Amino acid sequence: MSEKQKEIRKKLRLAMNGITSSAMREKGINYKLNFGVPIMNLRKIAKEYTPNAELAEELWKENTRELKILATLIYPSESFVKTLDWVSDINNLELAEQASMNLFSKTPDAPKNALQLIQSEKLYPQICGYLIYARLFMADYHLDENKETFFICTAKALDSESLILRNTALISLKKLGRQSIVHAKEILAQYQTKNAIYEDLKFEFDYYS
Repeated sequence: MSEKQKEIRKKLRLAMNGITSSAMREKGINYKLNFGVPIMNLRKIAKEYTPNAELAEELWKENTRELKILATLIYPSESFVKTLDWVSDINNLELAEQASMNLFSKTPDAPKNALQLIQSEKLYPQICGYLIYARLFMADYHLDENKETFFICTAKALDSESLILRNTALISLKKLGRQSIVHAKEILAQYQTKNAIYEDLKFEFDYYS
């Protein structure tokens, strides 16, 4: 264990919240170690360190909630090429959200990785793919030649038994539709046979149009 990791662990112990940690375990968010430190505090800790790939790799290898999240905040995104490898270690929504927002969506290969991930047969890779897309759409990324594949995969995801997958797929659609009225109309046309989803999307796009 490096000196920097020891230093970080001391900071986490000072900020730990046992009640939050216990609540997470009850919700099925299980790590070998969970300090229950709020995300806001983790962001403050991350700002104390210069982006460092080696340190981030070291932190990610630990089965500790806070260290994994800090790894996504500390790794320099412009040189990160391990999205597909790291995704395989993700097994809860919080980590999927944090990794996708803090790191995966900011890499040069983010569009390519998102497309590959939503075509996976595994749950959390798909979830990460849609979360990456949501962030990309917020930054005005356009699907272009991958649009058909995106819509096919998303239609399948919206029929999934997983509520988390359905919700993340729906979020990505909403972010895409907010880009323009043209996109909103195209999405509504794609999903007009899915009544509840159609009404949800229609309300969203009417609100932002």
